[in-house]
Amino acid sequence: MWGIIPFVLVWLPWAHANPLSPGNGTADWATANSLVVVTYNLYWWCVSDEYGNCPQFAQGKGFAQLYSRLRQNGPFDLIGFQECDNPGQIIAGTSLASTFGYYTPPAGNDAPMAWNQQKFKVLEGPGVQWVAKDKYGDRHVNWVRLQVIGSSDTIFFANTHGPLDQCGGQPGSKVAANYISAVNQHKKPKDAVIFTGDFNCGSNQDTIKDLSQVLKLDATDSSYNGADHIFSSSGVSVFWKGASEGSPSDHQLLKAVLSLGDSPSTCHVAPPHNGGCCTSCRYNHYCPSNKGCYATGQSGCSGGYCPAPAKEVEMVV
Repeated sequence: MWGIIPFVLVWLPWAHANPLSPGNGTADWATANSLVVVTYNLYWWCVSDEYGNCPQFAQGKGFAQLYSRLRQNGPFDLIGFQECDNPGQIIAGTSLASTFGYYTPPAGNDAPMAWNQQKFKVLEGPGVQWVAKDKYGDRHVNWVRLQVIGSSDTIFFANTHGPLDQCGGQPGSKVAANYISAVNQHKKPKDAVIFTGDFNCGSNQDTIKDLSQVLKLDATDSSYNGADHIFSSSGVSVFWKGASEGSPSDHQLLKAVLSLGDSPSTCHVAPPHNGGCCTSCRYNHYCPSNKGCYATGQSGCSGGYCPAPAKEVEMVV
């Protein structure tokens, strides 16, 4: 006769997807004026298996994972994409086609943008302005002016995929000046500015430092030492921010909840979602208390910034 075998269910926190969400208590600090802003590099050439060297994503598998990742992390109001060749395909695959407008820039410009048409109407644009050139070609700022439906609030929404190897010194400052010029040439005096992108520069480099003198740096992820950023103008408040695992992309998905005109007493920062085990971190990351992967100096730990340990300790499971 078979005996009774006890059954134990073990929950492994790193064994499931972690959608990025403001989480419990959202109603305590979000308002009707809040905007959910996302910047996300889609890694198109690999996710699409364009050159046949990413077979794990062939036959639509990569796009299916990408659609799932976006759906997990919704809802959105403004989305800045990079390395995206067909925003219409992404919007449709993510079931946003009935509610979102989007801009498909000219060929060679891989930084389209999308906006919630239930929340915004287009006032001007979309438009494009050249900002730099690198080994892959010209780099641009794409923009659109939007009005919040039911209010007089207007937004200048810009998005970019910045040049490689032009972050420091005079080249970095020149790129920053071109970003600022692109914004100033097309925005109107009362527009709130929201600027997303994979800038290909970290927060401690001249391009981002110079840009931060004019716009507020609201959120940064840890992809490639912090290449992805969300900026805004004065008068825009940050209610919440966080970066989540972005696979099948090689970038994280960076998200911020912003508000026009409100001043929250606390900016809520999401814990990282790269996994709960140190072995999941890239070489330039570390795991405080095995609760996720942070880049050195990244905000997110209780009490402020996390000091990096001298050596990352691997956790054997």
